[in-house]
Amino acid sequence: MKVAAEWAILRRYAIMAVYEYRPVQGECSSGRGERSLLISETNVSLTQSLRFFKRYLNDPRTVGAIAPSSPGLSRALCGPFRARRGPARVLEVGAGTGSVTMQIARYFGPKDKLDVCEVNPVFGEILEREVLTRPGLREGVTDGRVRLLKQPVQELTEVEPYDYILSGLPFTSFELQDVEAIFDVIRRCLKPDGVFSYFEYVALRRASLALAVGKKRRRVRSVSSYMNETIRNHQFERRTVLRNLPPAHARHLRFDRTLQVAAAAV
Repeated sequence: MKVAAEWAILRRYAIMAVYEYRPVQGECSSGRGERSLLISETNVSLTQSLRFFKRYLNDPRTVGAIAPSSPGLSRALCGPFRARRGPARVLEVGAGTGSVTMQIARYFGPKDKLDVCEVNPVFGEILEREVLTRPGLREGVTDGRVRLLKQPVQELTEVEPYDYILSGLPFTSFELQDVEAIFDVIRRCLKPDGVFSYFEYVALRRASLALAVGKKRRRVRSVSSYMNETIRNHQFERRTVLRNLPPAHARHLRFDRTLQVAAAAV
C-alpha cells in the first residue's frame, strides 16, 4: 500500500512537471523568431521532463530532481554570464538534459568557450545528440570551443580558469566530503573575480532535516551547515524562482572576499 501511494505521488509530480513547461503568453516580447525559439524549447522540455523523471526513479540520490530546470530558473542561473562585457570561459557542472545549457546557448558568443560536465551516461548522450548540435553550440563543438566532459567535476585537472561556473548538482543528496571536494575544485577552477552559480530548492534542506532520521539526519545536518556558512561568506546575489518544480533559489557566489567587500561598498 505504501509503495502504491508513493508511485501515485510521483506520477502526480511527473504530470505537474510536464504542465510546468507550457508556453506563457507574453513571455516573449518581440520578434517572431524569438517566439518560435520559445515554443521549440518548450516542446523539448516536455520530452526532457519525462526522461528526467525516469532517471530520477532509477537513481534519486544522484539525479536529485524530478524535472529539469524551468526556463525561468535557467535564465536566473545565467544572469551573471548574460551580463558579461567580453568573451568568457564557462563550465557547467551536472548539466542533466541541457535546460541550462540551452540558455547558455542564447548568450554564447563567437569567442566564448564552454565545457559541459555530465557524469550520467544517459544524460551525456542526450546532451551530445540533442543539445550540443543546436545552432550556437554546434559551431563551437566543431572548432573546439565547446566540449562535453563525461567525468566527475572532481577529476578536472590542469584546466584554464573559468569566468563562470554553473551547477545543477544536488548537494543535499551528497556526503559532506563530496560536497567539500566539489567546492574545492570550483574554487581552484574559478578566476579570482569569477562567479559560481547554483540552485537549490526552497526549504529543501530544512525539510530534509525535519524528515531524516539517524545517519541520514546527521549527513543532512553537516551538509546544510557547510552550505549555510558558504552562502553567508560568499553569496552576493540570490534570485527566487517560483515558476519551477519545486520553486528554487538561484544563488550567485564569489569566493574572493576582497572583491566582495569592494562590490558591497559601491
